Amino acid sequence: MKKDFLYNAAEKIFIRFIEKDKSGRLFSKRVSENLERLYPFSGKEKAKDFYIQKIRLSMLIGISGIFLAVGLFVSEGIQPPVKDNQIYRQGYRGNTQEIPVKVTIDDKEEHELVLEVGKRLYSRGQLEKLYEAAVKELEKVICGENDSLEYVDKDLCLVPELSGYPFRIEWESLNHRCIDMEGKLYQAEIPAEGTMAGLNAIFTCEDFRAEYLFYVQIYPEILTEGKTEEQKILESVQRAEEQSREQEILLLPSELEGRKLTWESLKSKTWAAVVFLALAAAAAVYFLKDEDLEKEKKKRELQMRLAYPEMVSKLSIYLGAGMTVRGAWEKICIDYGKRKPEGKRSHVYEEMQIAVQEMKSGISEMSAYERFGKRCSIQLYSKFSSLLTQNLRKGSTKLGPLLKEESRLAFEERKNAARKAGEEAGTKLLLPMMMMLCVVMLMILLPAFMTF
Repeated sequence: MKKDFLYNAAEKIFIRFIEKDKSGRLFSKRVSENLERLYPFSGKEKAKDFYIQKIRLSMLIGISGIFLAVGLFVSEGIQPPVKDNQIYRQGYRGNTQEIPVKVTIDDKEEHELVLEVGKRLYSRGQLEKLYEAAVKELEKVICGENDSLEYVDKDLCLVPELSGYPFRIEWESLNHRCIDMEGKLYQAEIPAEGTMAGLNAIFTCEDFRAEYLFYVQIYPEILTEGKTEEQKILESVQRAEEQSREQEILLLPSELEGRKLTWESLKSKTWAAVVFLALAAAAAVYFLKDEDLEKEKKKRELQMRLAYPEMVSKLSIYLGAGMTVRGAWEKICIDYGKRKPEGKRSHVYEEMQIAVQEMKSGISEMSAYERFGKRCSIQLYSKFSSLLTQNLRKGSTKLGPLLKEESRLAFEERKNAARKAGEEAGTKLLLPMMMMLCVVMLMILLPAFMTF
């Protein structure tokens, strides 16, 4: 792999902090052992590269998140939605914007608000031309946050249609001073004792037209002093917004009741959330890489268990042909080297190759078999290495029959394991099969019930 800046930085971090860590908290022994089992010829070198790649990936995620957050932060500063007490609306085909702002009164008192700035609307002449092609949408919720229409002190929202019905609904307010056609309450106009208002719903569908009048009892909302002031500011913005619907720019009010208003954009906290998520993702990737290594270890153990019957059977055949244990062992390794598929590994035969190299380097045959069993770290191979070492100690001639019996038992165990896995798979399929049965039953029974 080509070493880039991040790789070099990660390598320095590994050498400075992890490689010299003697406590074992940073350089995990479990990771080192797993890599040595997965890569018996280059486990130690793989451990260093594994940690460097982990650190590099975590750094890449963290730095990318920080750059993204900085970009968001800077873009809000370069192009703020509010500039010189002005907000540029979106175009005719745009959407209503929710813009967080901070308004300062007389350079002292500050309020943080969220303004809803509608898109730029067409003039009356444009509407007449586009009327036949335009679809007018209205929002509606009858009660909203209110308990009933008999006591309404919060805004109503009026929808253009009802789910499941073919009608288009248009609304008319019979008391424009207190509530508009969108359900907006003008709190300053509502008397303390409350007032009655009428909302006329016009239902249309093709040539059908019907009207229904809802009576709404409106009361002023009980507000704190701060909320009352914010309500007044929002109402002044609403009036300015309604008066400039056909203009490209919404001019925010510069004063309220003789007091100066100064507007500026309220920066969002998105950049901070991006930084947090990026750092959290980087940390998660760093630690989850160890779990991936653990999965590789389990795959290795499964592969070695499945290869055990074949390996014992081969050894038994060669011994039956008159070869010594060491000769049969080396023959199996030579055959594996000749027929090894490209890109595929057999952990069992690679461990056997290591044992051959150890014997050639001067380690005794008995020690090589014992070390083979320990490296495999599976009970089957520990038992197998014990059979070989006992044969060397006692000089028994019964190793061939013992290996034949061991091979037979291993094949039986492999068949039992396959049968058990098939039963577990059948159990997992039981729930989807039951769900499919229920769906089929509904398809059969539902039409029958609908005919009655």
